[in-house]
Amino acid sequence: MSLRKKQIKYYTDLLKEKEILLLKSFDVYFKNHYSSSPLAVLTGFLGSEGEAIIDKNGKIKIFVDTRYHLLVEKQVFEDVEIYKMPLGETFFEAFKKNYKKNTLMYVPQDISLKTYLKYDEYFDLRKYELKKSFIKNIDFNSKAHIFKVDSDIEKLEFSEKVEKLKKACPNVAKMVVFNLDEIAYLTNLRSYQMQYSSNFRAILYLDLKSSNHVLFCDKISKKIKIDDLKIMSLDEFATFASYLEGDVYLDIDDVSVRDYLAIKQPKHIKNKNLSTLASIKPISAIEDLKKSFEKLDKAILGFKKRLKAGLSEFELSQIFEEEIKKKGAEGLSFKTILAIGENSASIHYSTPDKNKFLENESLILLDCGGYFNSGYATDITRVLYFGSNPKPVYKKMYTYVLKAFLACYLSCETQANKLDLMARGILKPLEMEGFYFGHGLGHGIGTSVHQNPPVLNMNSKDTIKPYQVHSIEPGVYGKTKDGDEFGIRIENCVYSDLNFNKISLSKFPFEELLIDYSLLNEKEIEAVKNWQGKI
Repeated sequence: MSLRKKQIKYYTDLLKEKEILLLKSFDVYFKNHYSSSPLAVLTGFLGSEGEAIIDKNGKIKIFVDTRYHLLVEKQVFEDVEIYKMPLGETFFEAFKKNYKKNTLMYVPQDISLKTYLKYDEYFDLRKYELKKSFIKNIDFNSKAHIFKVDSDIEKLEFSEKVEKLKKACPNVAKMVVFNLDEIAYLTNLRSYQMQYSSNFRAILYLDLKSSNHVLFCDKISKKIKIDDLKIMSLDEFATFASYLEGDVYLDIDDVSVRDYLAIKQPKHIKNKNLSTLASIKPISAIEDLKKSFEKLDKAILGFKKRLKAGLSEFELSQIFEEEIKKKGAEGLSFKTILAIGENSASIHYSTPDKNKFLENESLILLDCGGYFNSGYATDITRVLYFGSNPKPVYKKMYTYVLKAFLACYLSCETQANKLDLMARGILKPLEMEGFYFGHGLGHGIGTSVHQNPPVLNMNSKDTIKPYQVHSIEPGVYGKTKDGDEFGIRIENCVYSDLNFNKISLSKFPFEELLIDYSLLNEKEIEAVKNWQGKI
């Protein structure tokens, strides 16, 4: 019996009538997709985000947002039903419409408390937990060591950062931190335990009155000494937590139901002071990030020089990964997106095709990034043109996306939703031609490639602060009336100085052959000319 059939049988034997089990794609600690997740094994879908459900009869249904509408059709098994959520719809809104009289079951370690509280009418908090799974996280490397970032990059030590946290949370005595980006920020520790991450499995207990702090994690080198911080095994957290007296503060966005139930008197933190502290980079880290992005730029330049007709998407993705490793990358910050022609219309195209070959006069969308010295993620998207005579529609779409990028980049606007709407307004006329901006404008960057704040979308309430690093990545995707299907996305990671001027960490040029200067105004033309030729 195959692994998939074994797991389906195990689930269906446990479920009762009108019970539906939620299948997740994320690892319990890393909140990061992994290739052997229950969702991936049972559906065949390898995109980086999604939800699926299985019922008592073994029927499986997958829910994906607009980024994966095209990809899901190519990847899922024939017996899996697909539900394509429209822009803005959440999984639970879709679930409520389709399963009004069913109970949604879950694995407590996989569900955040925030999710449970929002949809408690569908969850049974204590009743149900899987005792066994045939599925293992093959992307996790238990032998990867945990290391400390050089002090010339992270100049503040753990105790100094805790002092900053005390000032930000003056009424908090005890706190448990579950967010791995925040733990990496406070401890200055990193690891490559998990593919596409520089974080490590951990829970951090902070006693802000007596400085008896405890880090629960996997084995750590005895050479690493951190003042005021005791190291214990991750397996010891539940027992430790059961003895804690008084209010223990935590963020409900990050804690799983299982870990929440381990604490006797949990108290919800209402502010996001720690996540804001973690998102603001010191100037020393910004300088290191500039070096990392310079290496990424050079990797793309090396890749571009190796383009050759007849190479497949799969071969090209391998060539890029060879180039980024040559430039010193410790690993990729996410799975490389490399799409030729019509495949670029799939927003998060994640499986390069061995049978899709590069031809003359083709578009190539490359969304890529890696980790270098400091363990901060890098991220960039460029559309390259392999040829000499691009179609007018390619140039029009590319130039409009460039206009949207420049408008946001040159703006001193600090309201994240207003920046998103600014780009959306510029790209709106392209909908008449079948091309749509089907995702948010950007995301924060840190030890995770998606570290928040800030979130840049039309519903965001975030205000962008100086030295927060974030992406700006407008794009359009669609098909012309003549049947030419493709996507265009331009992405740079930037930070704002104290005057809210945005400064790009990447210097890689825009694709000159795809720019229609007749569609740009004088300010935009000047900005493009100042940009080109920097590397």
